[in-house]
Amino acid sequence: MVEWTDSALRDYLLGSSSAEAAERIEARLLEDEDLFAALRSAEDDLFDACARGRLAPAARARFLQRYGHETGRLRFAAALAGRTAASTRVSPFSRRPWISIAAAAAIVLMAGLLFTQLEAPAPVTPRPQPGPAPQPPAFAVTLALGTSRAASASTAVTIPAGTSEVQVNVRLDPADRFGKYAMELRGARDRVVWSGGDLTAATVDGYLTVSARIPATALPAGSYELAVRGTGTDLGFVPLTVRWSP
Repeated sequence: MVEWTDSALRDYLLGSSSAEAAERIEARLLEDEDLFAALRSAEDDLFDACARGRLAPAARARFLQRYGHETGRLRFAAALAGRTAASTRVSPFSRRPWISIAAAAAIVLMAGLLFTQLEAPAPVTPRPQPGPAPQPPAFAVTLALGTSRAASASTAVTIPAGTSEVQVNVRLDPADRFGKYAMELRGARDRVVWSGGDLTAATVDGYLTVSARIPATALPAGSYELAVRGTGTDLGFVPLTVRWSP
């Protein structure tokens, strides 16, 4: 088995070995665990030598060209060199036994994360945005359904100023039960000013009642007629006289 010297491994890492020597190392690297461990140890020695300023200018330039992007390892090596330099007894950097690639990677990663956390700015908590303003409740009107135009007297409805919607609650005959209902509001000359479909009925205060919301903009002061149908069947009419309070 070929014994690789520290100098040969160092030249390979710095890219200054011959092409033949580099090919021999790379051919053995994947199957020779001892060579892989020796190469990683030599790499650690280079990081330490760079941190302590022990590399010649040409070697330092080649080292930074290859490893300058590994800022985490460089910072870790500098921190380690600073601690050992402060000691009263300075021992030469000795070759360490290789434990595992995963262990070394974990140490480098932790060092990089530590420096990143120290340099990262404090997170900015966004200010809560105000939600939409609550809508005022609809103005409710309860109406009794007539069976014919002639028999039904007009119901006067006074709408308060500032109202955005009018909820009409129409009481039905208990026998007029349908799955769906529709309403139609007609103004002058029998012109349709609003219509609503796909409505359902519910029992309110003991009465079968169908409800709908009409925009207040569809109800200027005047006379109207509200027609109600149940699944295509005319159920009745409610004449209305709309006024607005100041």
